[in-house]
Amino acid sequence: SARNGDLGFDQLRRTICQIRDALAGRTKELIVAIRSTVFPGTCEELTETILGNHPGVRVVCNPEFLREGCAVLDFMQPSLLVVGGADDEAVHSVARLYSALKVEPVLVSLRTAELIKYASNAFHAVKICFANEIGTLAASLGVSAEEVMETLCADRKLNTSAAYLKPGFAFGGSCLPKDLRALNYRASRLDLQLPLLESLLHSNRQHLTRAIDCVLDLPVERIGIIGLTFKENTDDLRESPAVAMLEHLIGKGRNVRVYDAHIRLDTIYGSNRNFIMDAVPHIGRLLTRTPDDLLGWAEYLVITQRPSPELQICITESGLPILDLTGSQAFARSAIAVGSLA
Repeated sequence: SARNGDLGFDQLRRTICQIRDALAGRTKELIVAIRSTVFPGTCEELTETILGNHPGVRVVCNPEFLREGCAVLDFMQPSLLVVGGADDEAVHSVARLYSALKVEPVLVSLRTAELIKYASNAFHAVKICFANEIGTLAASLGVSAEEVMETLCADRKLNTSAAYLKPGFAFGGSCLPKDLRALNYRASRLDLQLPLLESLLHSNRQHLTRAIDCVLDLPVERIGIIGLTFKENTDDLRESPAVAMLEHLIGKGRNVRVYDAHIRLDTIYGSNRNFIMDAVPHIGRLLTRTPDDLLGWAEYLVITQRPSPELQICITESGLPILDLTGSQAFARSAIAVGSLA
């Protein structure tokens, strides 16, 4: 790739051109498996512009995950095998090439296969930078960086697992925002620059802004929001992104009501009550007591937290269009999903 990040496909294009030139007179079908790291849409573009959507050629993406210095070992003992394409027969044919290896292939769409290598490498870079920034802060505080990270990695339920690794709504609550601010404040007092940690709250705000923009674009008058707390199964409203979204929608003059099974104004106290009353003073007029009250009033539903099985049934049976911000994929008819927050 170029210094500015733009990708150069000269070698790949030359190879595809050679394949095209060799197709003359060929009657047998051909599967082209692209192993190069390419951005989503590249395989389709090459197929269309160079191969001319040749009926005898099927293109799949089979990204490699080989590390320099141990590429042979990584090939023979892969931790991940991905094959993506629009033609199931071609995808399975390429997957069978690896049948001798002890790995279950992950069969995905063409564009997912193209993006997964970038996502994997970006995640590796995030982990390295995170460990280095925590190590830098730890050293400045006289704490063993190695012991901190070894202890962090010992939690295989939340820290080194698939937890928190699904696209969804913005984070909130009384812990994450507060502790990130505390870390960054202490780092600044120590004259440390920790760009990754400093960027997290900004990234979260940008994601919330994208969600709000999607809601504002809904072509209806009455918007029903499912979930007001910062996550399901709690009554904690502090720094809830759903509250921030509600506050913004009201400020824009939108007609909104909310249902949250865990929120009743007569049962919340202290800082929790103070937070919601400061953010939305007339919240009592917007809360519905039952899901049926909300579903009977709304023209469009916005899901901010994963609903209980019972509530999910009610939502499904309502037939209302849905904007699902949770990424749960629980609603097959969701008009807009979290992946659309771009």
